[in-house]
Amino acid sequence: MSNKHTLRKLDYFQIPYVVNYDLGKSSYFQTGGIVEIAVYPENVKHLVNLVNYFSSFNIDYLVFGATTNCIFKDDTKLNVIVFTTKMNSISIESNIHIEAGTRLPKMCNVFAKESISGFEELQGIPATLGGAVYMNAGCYGNEISKYLISVQILTKDGQVEEFQKEECKFGYRYSIFHEMDCIILSAKFIKKNGNRKDLLKKISKLHQHRHDILEYDYRNVGSVFVTHDLYMDLAKSHIAYKIELIFIRLFVYKIFRAKTNKILNIATFNFFNLGEFSDIVSIKTMNVVINNGVKTDVIEKYISRIQFLTGNRVEIELI
Repeated sequence: MSNKHTLRKLDYFQIPYVVNYDLGKSSYFQTGGIVEIAVYPENVKHLVNLVNYFSSFNIDYLVFGATTNCIFKDDTKLNVIVFTTKMNSISIESNIHIEAGTRLPKMCNVFAKESISGFEELQGIPATLGGAVYMNAGCYGNEISKYLISVQILTKDGQVEEFQKEECKFGYRYSIFHEMDCIILSAKFIKKNGNRKDLLKKISKLHQHRHDILEYDYRNVGSVFVTHDLYMDLAKSHIAYKIELIFIRLFVYKIFRAKTNKILNIATFNFFNLGEFSDIVSIKTMNVVINNGVKTDVIEKYISRIQFLTGNRVEIELI
């Protein structure tokens, strides 16, 4: 099926789109090639029409939110990408209903201003709700699933279904949707009242703390690996490194009160002979890679090297 036919169909459905979409300029990490058609459905009806059309004509497509957890290879070329970011409504009644394309910072700020508590810790996560539910995103001991009631999805057959919280099988950076070929449409949450002033103050305090401990100077997509402590994962099979790690954390960092892991990174690079990757790793943590103009094949090589050194015990969190 030609792209001309697809574009005519999108015009018929009145669905916004962009041709020759440049991932290298427009994706969150700013890597990747050209997408022939980027589609922006504005509601569930749009998505149902898209899925049914793509299925009928065997058109391959991918679905993304804000691409905040994705690194596209430099040579990536795709036919169709569907972005959910225009599906971003928030409805607050006895419960809360949020569409998948809503950004978490926007969601958390709206909640705080409406005196709704329980989501303040998530304000600094740049993901859309769909991606957050898919990954069970979390921060500061809180996860998106904590107050979740249900999730509405669209199956590959174009059917809308609803999953109750217990059916979602949430775990650490995991949900049942990892195993399903579906699109997350929206989620429903418990409405828990709080004090507006206290909530905004807490968000402001956490925002400052995130800037102190996380990478904000360079473009990045957050944690690469699903782990609480990548350094300790590396130490599990290397006793000499474990001793060095403990010494640096217990003595060096306590004495100098360092706010970054620069010293620990240097020690780790030297121990494991990872010096070639020092420019692509955040000084805040080795679990974050930064975009400083490096080719994505170098990032891919770094990820493979870390997996090898940890005995493949750590899974990749990125898409």
